[in-house]
Amino acid sequence: MDMDFTQFDSRTAAETARPLHLRHPATGRLLFADEAEAKPCEVLVLGSESRAAQAAIRAAQKARLKTDRDDERQTMEEVHANLVAAAKPLVAGFRNVNRGEAPAGPADAEWFLNLNLITGREGEKSFVEQVMGFATSRANYLGNGSPD
Repeated sequence: MDMDFTQFDSRTAAETARPLHLRHPATGRLLFADEAEAKPCEVLVLGSESRAAQAAIRAAQKARLKTDRDDERQTMEEVHANLVAAAKPLVAGFRNVNRGEAPAGPADAEWFLNLNLITGREGEKSFVEQVMGFATSRANYLGNGSPD
């Protein structure tokens, strides 16, 4: 039997947002909206290989090129801002994540991604780092495609 290679179309698969179960940015523990741990706090994330994400990332890169300084090292906050610009178009929505009393929606992506800065500390992942790590993992979108 011939192998159907459309199962490896990660660009198309990445167009469908997948749930990322969020972890506490300091402890790494999975976050839940309830004590029974039945409602995971999730971000719906498009894959970075999706065509829509690539177009948005290109636009963010072009805008950044106009403001980049050639000879100065970037501060942690500038590195974080660049990550947020790349991650924002990947956030399609939320589940069990509130902004105050109201459920967070796609328009809250920038707010969410800026809740904490990257620190570079082992075991501490800011929300933007979690989103980017998830979005760039092809396995999160292709799954375990069977070769049969």
